[in-house]
Amino acid sequence: MDTHKRLLVKQSVDDMREQMDALSQLFFRELFHLDISLKHVFAGNVVFLNRKFANMMNTLASLKYLEKIKPSLIKMAERHLLAYGAQAEHLELAKHALMLALRSRLEDKFTEELEAAWNGVLTEVTGIMTDAMERVDRREAKRDRQDDDAYDPDLLNKIGGADTVMKVHERFYDVMFDHPWLGRFFGGKNKPTLIRKQTEFMVAAFGGPNNYKGDTPAFVHMHMFITEEQADLRESILRQAILDQGLSTDIADSWMKMDQSFRRSIVKQSVDECIMKCKGQAPLVAPKPKDYDQSAA
Repeated sequence: MDTHKRLLVKQSVDDMREQMDALSQLFFRELFHLDISLKHVFAGNVVFLNRKFANMMNTLASLKYLEKIKPSLIKMAERHLLAYGAQAEHLELAKHALMLALRSRLEDKFTEELEAAWNGVLTEVTGIMTDAMERVDRREAKRDRQDDDAYDPDLLNKIGGADTVMKVHERFYDVMFDHPWLGRFFGGKNKPTLIRKQTEFMVAAFGGPNNYKGDTPAFVHMHMFITEEQADLRESILRQAILDQGLSTDIADSWMKMDQSFRRSIVKQSVDECIMKCKGQAPLVAPKPKDYDQSAA
């Protein structure tokens, strides 16, 4: 597909940022009307489903780089089949439901050119994901979805609002930037910008306003070799930042459940899984310092 059509879809997603939750509700209404059994695949409350939908739309907005994020789409397809029971035929239903939702929401703005662009992009994506699902060994399938009750629609209020989320991230990134091991991922990064973006992202995940304009976690981290051990360490630092802000262990547990739902999209088993964003870029690898003492970190 030509880049022009992908850019039309990206601009369309950007233009609908303020309407994302309403579009999400239209999408799931159409999807469940087409096949009510999909409620078992897309289980969870409104906050959970809206977040999943926003992540999907952010991925579609990144499709200018389709060739680069194709491995991430393949992993996502495999994860949806093995963990959630999604099937290849469900992708066509989701495509049809999204086209119906877009047509209903955009009305006259859903021009023939824009409709053709959306149809083309969705066809590309569903093709990649269908091929990936057909290659998966179904014997590996399992049901390990997040507890549906973990997504508390009032979590943002319980935390104390966006200001408290910001303060937690300020504590978190102060530690991360100075960390003798994980700090190696942040060379040349602007701390205030990262704090703002992470706050916007998590506020939306907690059911608040969706002001996040960045890429999905999978795309942001696709060139970084982040190991299971590093992810564990990052989570322990985040949890401590939450508790240091004076929040309860129950709130920390709920926050971490939400945060951990993105873990699979950024952790890699080998450096070969890293995907470069531009020609000449090298994978970002942070070897453990020889003198690293986790107890003192």
